[in-house]
Amino acid sequence: MKFFQVHNVSITEREILLDQMPGKLITVSNRLPYRLSVLRSKLVTTLSVGGLATALCSYFENKNIVESEFESLHWIGVSDISKKSFDNVSSEEVVVKDNITMHPVFFNEKMQDKFYDGFCNSVLWPLFLYFPSFVVYKQDYFDEYINANKNICIKILEVYQPGDTIWVHDYHWMLLPTLLRQALPHAKIGFFLHIPFPSFELFRLLPKPWRTQLIEGVIGADVIGFQTEDFAKHFIDSVHYILPHLCDDHGAIKLMDRVSMVRSFSISIDYEKFSLASRLPENIKKVKHMRERLGVNTTILSVDRLDYTKAIFNRLESFELFLEQNPEWREKVTYVLLLVPTRESIIKYKETKLQVESLISRINGKYGTLGWTPIVYQYKSVEFKEVVALYGAADIALIVPSRDGMNLVAKEYIACRQSSDGVLILSETAGASNELSEAILVNANDRQEIADSILMAICMTTAEKGTRMRKMQNHLRKHTVLTWASEFLQSLNTVNPNKELEYASSY
Repeated sequence: MKFFQVHNVSITEREILLDQMPGKLITVSNRLPYRLSVLRSKLVTTLSVGGLATALCSYFENKNIVESEFESLHWIGVSDISKKSFDNVSSEEVVVKDNITMHPVFFNEKMQDKFYDGFCNSVLWPLFLYFPSFVVYKQDYFDEYINANKNICIKILEVYQPGDTIWVHDYHWMLLPTLLRQALPHAKIGFFLHIPFPSFELFRLLPKPWRTQLIEGVIGADVIGFQTEDFAKHFIDSVHYILPHLCDDHGAIKLMDRVSMVRSFSISIDYEKFSLASRLPENIKKVKHMRERLGVNTTILSVDRLDYTKAIFNRLESFELFLEQNPEWREKVTYVLLLVPTRESIIKYKETKLQVESLISRINGKYGTLGWTPIVYQYKSVEFKEVVALYGAADIALIVPSRDGMNLVAKEYIACRQSSDGVLILSETAGASNELSEAILVNANDRQEIADSILMAICMTTAEKGTRMRKMQNHLRKHTVLTWASEFLQSLNTVNPNKELEYASSY
């Protein structure tokens, strides 16, 4: 597969040797770890909201571990501001923040619209998250997806030196590993998908040229990582169906002169960062103030991006069902729903916001009193300190997406329960459910089950809460974002270039 012509380069033995030596770590994602904006003719950087940025920044903050493996850290992603605006406030091509050198790539409005809003979030996102009826099949979306991947590839080639490691993240750049492989045959290239990879029955809904090029694009990586074993198996199945000429009688996928390892790496959080923050005196004071203002026995909390995949309607209707069936708990339980804005330019998300707010209004109007609001709703981004306080103030975390690659909110809540109390209600279709089996696991589509789980959580004994929470906390202390990143990069460093593509289950 070739999307564009790579100039022929003579690869010397010295260059091959350099490729085996430690160099830069080049991370590639759609967003940069810090949002770029202009304020009073100055370039301003703000930490990006999102699991990937938060997780990797936590990893990069541990300089002792990172600097022992790489000489420097670089991050390539799409800029939030135009090239013209950037040039007006910066004389440099890069932005350095903490110990990360950021290389912004600038897309015009057409590319951003058809690549990001179009193919990424109107094709891949709904299909991979099991909402096939929301997919919009437009050829010009895929054309711009190809162009965007080419543009990012060109930027990487400008930054890359022999010995560097390239780590590509998520569904925005599924063509990128093979584009890079064509130009850099000896480079270490890793790819990690943060969202689910669907079963082949869903993946095959894509037009044949699209699905073939996506699979061919990904297998250019040396290590292909997924959040769970199920997602890794789904990917292997799709390779077998789409590229049977690469498969032998035993189902192995043969690539020439190198190996690609497919396995699961469950992303996690900086456990100590959240745990320590929850124990700070100012946070304890803030938690107490929040609980006093809510003035109820039990507080339920959800923190989500405003996305149709989060099953927000089901959750609200489940809470309404709980109030209907358990009138004795009215005025004693408050549901705090924090929704973080996302993809506001996409019509489906605008519609979801209006429908959610209408449903909240109806429930509050039906059950609320002068002294009690059943659902406290906020639509905004929140700072780290505020969300840590919310976790501390919540007796129950209600995390029930329809489908999720992992869901780090569930893990953050657990890390912030300093007294090892609280109850996590978690969707069984969130990737985190594979690790957090001591949570109350529910089907996101079963309103009665969710309503029953709320009652179960409220009535759970202190001893049982402590037992469940401590088991999950002990697991997360051992499996942090440092573990995740280190295991992925170590796997990338130890790939045998003389083998065929193989599947390694779990750890």
